[in-house]
Amino acid sequence: MEMLNVKDMHQLLLKICDLLIANEQELCKLDSYVGDGDHGITVSRGFGAVKAELNKQDTVNKLNELLLLTGETLSETMGGAIGPVIGGIFTSMGETECPEETIDTATIGTMLKNGLENAQMIGNAKAGDRTLIDALAPAVESLEKDAGNKIPLSIALKNSAAAAKTGAENTKNMIARKGRAKFLQDKSLGYQDAGATTMYLILSAMAEYCEKN
Repeated sequence: MEMLNVKDMHQLLLKICDLLIANEQELCKLDSYVGDGDHGITVSRGFGAVKAELNKQDTVNKLNELLLLTGETLSETMGGAIGPVIGGIFTSMGETECPEETIDTATIGTMLKNGLENAQMIGNAKAGDRTLIDALAPAVESLEKDAGNKIPLSIALKNSAAAAKTGAENTKNMIARKGRAKFLQDKSLGYQDAGATTMYLILSAMAEYCEKN
């Protein structure tokens, strides 16, 4: 059975950081259509801080501690409205019980479901509001389905990333109900949400790491 251990999680989180940092300009571009245009800077700052912390923590032997460290660092450094939301997702993942110190499809599904519920509570958002929920919710649904069918972790994460990508792309057809973009009403149509794209990139990095390792 495919599983992630603590060393895998350390490397996976670093991969997430690198991908988000590399996409700073693209995320700013997406945000510029309906927002302040600084989303990529905000995300890059937060994940840059996480990368620095992870590079100091190569002796951590608990999966939960790595995820909690990531969530706490994002919440403290990312700033803006998105910081507590994305930070809260990782914190909720870290608070999910993981007694065997390994993660399979069912466990990552539970972790991300807890993260989804936390993000919905903090952001007071639901699917269809044109937020990162629109990428995360279908990803969680995909993982739960694959867990029930005993799908290996690498394939399940690839499927969840594909679901998140579709969800993010679908935000082009949604009128924003949260953030600055909500004041634009139908003028927000036609542009992909930067937060949903960020969530897709996180899941994409997870899937790519597992596929290659």
